[in-house]
Amino acid sequence: MSHVVMCHGIGYQYEHRETSLTPWYGALRASLTDAALPVPEPERVSAVFYGNCFRSLKGGKAAVSDDENELDDIPNFRSGDVRDPFEAALLEAFAQGTEEPQEGGKGLVQSALRRLERSERLGRPPAKVAIWAVRQVRRYLDPADTVHACAQQRFERVVTPDTRVVVAHSLGSVVAYEALCAHPEWNIDTFVTLGSPLGIGEIRDRLRPSGAGAWPHVRRWVNIAAKEDPIALVKELAPLFDERVDDRTVVNLPWYRPARHVLGGHAVTRYLTTADLAEAVGAALLAGER
Repeated sequence: MSHVVMCHGIGYQYEHRETSLTPWYGALRASLTDAALPVPEPERVSAVFYGNCFRSLKGGKAAVSDDENELDDIPNFRSGDVRDPFEAALLEAFAQGTEEPQEGGKGLVQSALRRLERSERLGRPPAKVAIWAVRQVRRYLDPADTVHACAQQRFERVVTPDTRVVVAHSLGSVVAYEALCAHPEWNIDTFVTLGSPLGIGEIRDRLRPSGAGAWPHVRRWVNIAAKEDPIALVKELAPLFDERVDDRTVVNLPWYRPARHVLGGHAVTRYLTTADLAEAVGAALLAGER
């Protein structure tokens, strides 16, 4: 039975539970070992995998391919392809965490994309990757799309009566937050959010249950945000959700290794090896033993 449940963010639509969990578990194990804390056995750690929910064409278009390199399969999106106001607002919000816009520059969308493309904090993502990312966020939050129901169903299937801690990264923190709010019967001690965009107003306004500020059904919420991570634009969630949120700021840079950490300071493996993550997970597991 799973003591730790981990939930991924964007970009997993061509993977599966095992391939996504392996590097996560390795980083978690290293983090707990470095902190001299007990490491859960592999069978006690599970992944919520919803990446292939985005490959359904119901409610939205999605590229489907058997190519192992999913970045090659992303259509060559350009600024003119961003017509949805929510996608444009998200691009601008994420770009706020990179650099200030230049006066008299390009349009809002094009300016945001250029700032994101130049950002080492995100591993210098090409414009098509940035657009592809915000489309995944938009699809999950779109009530007319099937992705939301699919992701929530996957989450419900993984949580067990033995689950003590949920660790969720990026968009996965939104998925996990909604799941934890919807299930008061779950006996989960700690919720850990990594690089979470939950503080961005455009996302909070679309959360289910509606209305920002609901406390998930957990004893403790630890929010870890890297100071260089533009996706976690709002570093402190306590003022927006509840003063009980334990906000932690960490450093994930400087370094630039795009082949390994595609999303720069937002990379999940950087978050999973922080002392703050080890403390939060370790404390939850030790509390479950008492």
